[in-house]
Amino acid sequence: MNWPEIARNWTALVPAVMQQWPEAQEADLLSLDGSRDALAGYLVQATGRDYADLQDEISQWREGAMPADLRMDESEDMKAIAASGKYVPAGEDPSDDDAAFGDDGQPGTPIGRTG
Repeated sequence: MNWPEIARNWTALVPAVMQQWPEAQEADLLSLDGSRDALAGYLVQATGRDYADLQDEISQWREGAMPADLRMDESEDMKAIAASGKYVPAGEDPSDDDAAFGDDGQPGTPIGRTG
């Protein structure tokens, strides 16, 4: 995730932050503006750990996957639809009826058989 995306969805990401840093308190995190520096400064106080170490941990956390509840939020729908094109084979349009492609009309291979 990039930081503007994190800042934009800060409230929804607070549970993920609390999972990563259990010392953090929800009310305190919600009061932050979603900036990286504000998070690092707060975590220094909450954990008593070094600022540089926490910046490294924040970088690692940021590179992780977006939480499922945030990814499934309605605000992410258009981005997901746009990204779905990379999974569509050449010659097929994402909005085409699936029945026109693939092996939908073919019976499945019985279990244990390869051909």
